[in-house]
Amino acid sequence: MQVCIAGFKKGQLKVLAHSFDRSLGGRDFDEVLFHHFAGKFKEEYKIDVLQNARACLRLRASCEKMKKMLSANPVVPMNIECLMDETDVKGIMKREEFEELSLPILERVKGPLEKALADAGLSVDDIHMVEVVGSGSRVPAINKILTEFFKKEPRRTMNASECVAKGAALQCAILSPTFKVREFQVNESFPFSISLAWKGSGPDAQDTVPDNQQSSLVFPKGNPIPSIKALTFYRSGTFTIDVQYSDASGQQTPSRISTYTIGPFEVKQSEKAKVKVKVRLNVHGIVSVDLATLLEEEEVEASVSKESASEPTKMDADEAPADAAAAPPNGNDADVNMQDAKANADTPGVENGIPENGDKPAQMDVDDTKVPKKKVKKTNVPVAELVYGAMSPADVQKASEKEYEMALQDRVMEETKDKKNAVEAYVYDMRNK
Repeated sequence: MQVCIAGFKKGQLKVLAHSFDRSLGGRDFDEVLFHHFAGKFKEEYKIDVLQNARACLRLRASCEKMKKMLSANPVVPMNIECLMDETDVKGIMKREEFEELSLPILERVKGPLEKALADAGLSVDDIHMVEVVGSGSRVPAINKILTEFFKKEPRRTMNASECVAKGAALQCAILSPTFKVREFQVNESFPFSISLAWKGSGPDAQDTVPDNQQSSLVFPKGNPIPSIKALTFYRSGTFTIDVQYSDASGQQTPSRISTYTIGPFEVKQSEKAKVKVKVRLNVHGIVSVDLATLLEEEEVEASVSKESASEPTKMDADEAPADAAAAPPNGNDADVNMQDAKANADTPGVENGIPENGDKPAQMDVDDTKVPKKKVKKTNVPVAELVYGAMSPADVQKASEKEYEMALQDRVMEETKDKKNAVEAYVYDMRNK
């Protein structure tokens, strides 16, 4: 069961909260009917369906069909021929009895609803519309619970069985540069909280510190997707970072997701290097260490020019009027000539900022002085990834080869079928001649 609270505006939507129950779904109602009739048939017909795999499959298929029929009919019969040991079985189920058997499951429906409202910081009165999707939502008891909880009738304006697939296809078209669709912005939020863990009591700790694990929350629950965070570490050698769930309770998965080994990199003796690590949460909801950069400060000599011109001359140049800043027509150094013209614009024998015959622009003495300046040098550091529970490169290669072989077999079968059809068409054509 999944619950999503989203806010809609023209041309966009924003996901406010996620909530779910991994072990609650339509299959649980099938199992309720399955175990009920399995026990009933064992008592009446002396057959144990659980001991026969084929009988279990047939009974589960009949129970799924009965569940769907109970959504529209108050009473539904069941008849299965030769279920096991050439025994024909039959049964009957009323909707009230089915709801009583499913009561432990129905009591769990409100949990994700309350959690989603709490995470979004909303109340029931803030919900404008309730839409239900999925085949399991057709059970009348679920609609009754939703109506009582939200104080409004759930709507079914979308195809409950196909809307998820259609929405996924539309999102793929939005992300793909190949297809052109109407612009619609989806502001997704991350349903989990992700933290990074490393050895030591802080970002400047050494890997030699035993049994001292420090963690930091990087992507809190509800963080926008995609997102990038940068962390700075001070290390003297290769170190590792673990990506893990901050709260793994109810996840039914290991808390650790992956481990990244950052290094090796060169540092000066008895010094710690400054390493900047970039962590990315991509549009698909996958967290990875995207880049690690070594930052080193270097002192470089930069030349600084000192003007030996007198201070009054500079003051006069700054205070000269704008109309006296016209450059001489044959001046090579425009900046210097412009300053000299400004400086002499108000003096006798000067017209429009250009000196008269025999007057030359004042020369300025420039001394180049070397001054040390700090510069940051950036160097990429190797990053090795280890994903827990993922396929090894060898397994991926084997699976790719197997897929290629199967595709080749399908192609050969299709080509053989086409050739046979062509031969048959040729035979009929020759007979007609």
